[in-house]
Amino acid sequence: MTALRTGSATRWLLGAAALAILALGANPARKAFVRALVGRDGQVPTDMFLGTSAGPGLAPAARVRVVLIDGLGAAAASELPALSAVCAAGQELRIDVGFPTVSLPVQAALWTGRTQQQSGLQYRATQLAAPPPGASPAQVADSVALAESHPEIVRSFGFAATRPDPSRDPEDPEAWRAAFPEQAIAAVASPSRLVHVHVLRVDEAGHAAGAASSAYAEAVRGADELLGRLRAAGPKDALWFVLADHGHRPAGGHGGEEPEIRIVRGCVAGPGIAPSPTSASIHVVDLARAVADALGAELPSDARGRPWADALADPSPGVTLPRPGPVRVGVAGLLLALGLGLGVRADGTRKLWSRVPWALLLALLGLGVMFGWPSLSDPPVFAPRGLQLWLACVPAAVLALGLGLAGQSPRAQLAPALGSLAAALVLCRAPEAWLLPMLGVGEAGPPLMPRWSATVSVLFVVVRSLAEGVALAWVLGPLLRRLRSRTRA
Repeated sequence: MTALRTGSATRWLLGAAALAILALGANPARKAFVRALVGRDGQVPTDMFLGTSAGPGLAPAARVRVVLIDGLGAAAASELPALSAVCAAGQELRIDVGFPTVSLPVQAALWTGRTQQQSGLQYRATQLAAPPPGASPAQVADSVALAESHPEIVRSFGFAATRPDPSRDPEDPEAWRAAFPEQAIAAVASPSRLVHVHVLRVDEAGHAAGAASSAYAEAVRGADELLGRLRAAGPKDALWFVLADHGHRPAGGHGGEEPEIRIVRGCVAGPGIAPSPTSASIHVVDLARAVADALGAELPSDARGRPWADALADPSPGVTLPRPGPVRVGVAGLLLALGLGLGVRADGTRKLWSRVPWALLLALLGLGVMFGWPSLSDPPVFAPRGLQLWLACVPAAVLALGLGLAGQSPRAQLAPALGSLAAALVLCRAPEAWLLPMLGVGEAGPPLMPRWSATVSVLFVVVRSLAEGVALAWVLGPLLRRLRSRTRA
């Protein structure tokens, strides 16, 4: 019931102000949420359990070579000749790299055996101030790491030497990129106990053009050719670990927990690895345990990786992913039910169709058609303005305007959307990790949870769009009714 219908100008002004605040405030709130999501390190509680660890680990190896092809998805890796040759000589793996699927945090899990939730390294992209306690490379006196680009990653884990080295390598990134293949081959052929080669051309092509592009395919071929050269130059007694840290979406992007990005192809071959005709599924923390055992390194006491035989025998799919607990799911369900109930009760008519939150459903449909289920791998989820998401919601905003002009109350349209947003905020730990710390209560952390954190970002845009349509209807409704009354008169 609008202000002019009730004759209450004050109520009309208060309603207009409330709707304007909601419409104008949703996007800044979303920006603050995304900043907290990607800008904060912090542990995320999880009840994961990888089972017992009673079997034997890998025997120490004279030489260990770890080649990581950044951004190489399992689909693109499936038919690569050099990678397949390594797998055929040993054990092919499907490696769950954990969540989030971000390079430095995943590599921290590889070198320490601690998941991203344990280490608190989430969307971290900058070099660590000091190697994490128990990192394997810091325990090998002559360990060497070479990075095709972004050397801040390999410089974070305590390698005795890292390249590019400002004292001996070209400062020009392109000059170093040209020198990188030969330098990597020389390092692999050296007597160093541990050599790590970080190939980044595939990830760079994925970010620039997406995994469905010809540039990505070309980078994949080049990385595989380099792997073949590295393998040919390596010592005969070397134990090889070859893997990726994540895949890419067809249009580019990673960070979420989708299996096509989180599950990568890997291979282990060399002394102590019997060739196997079948692939096995393990977690990156299991691979960390295998690398540490081969080096004789001691991982942190809370490292979750299992001995080699145990890891191969029990894939434990998805066990390292954080999930909302039953209490959190129950509270979220109540908030969603409350929002839907308030929306239904706001419409006093008995017509069932008029009680359905049509604008909310249309917004979700538009987003689903354009982007699929919200994912932290999708760049629009992080975009400051959220323009792409907003454009998908324009038809819903127009519908909200039309329903408002037809007499549907703002509460009927907005309560279900706000209830959905509140439920998603609870599911991703936002109350204790983001909202309460802003009031000085508790310790700030990342409001991070697979799927639900991305859903919050999207629902902020949905609320904004519906509030814009409802607010416009609230303002225009009385004017249109006055025009109609004058026309009739």
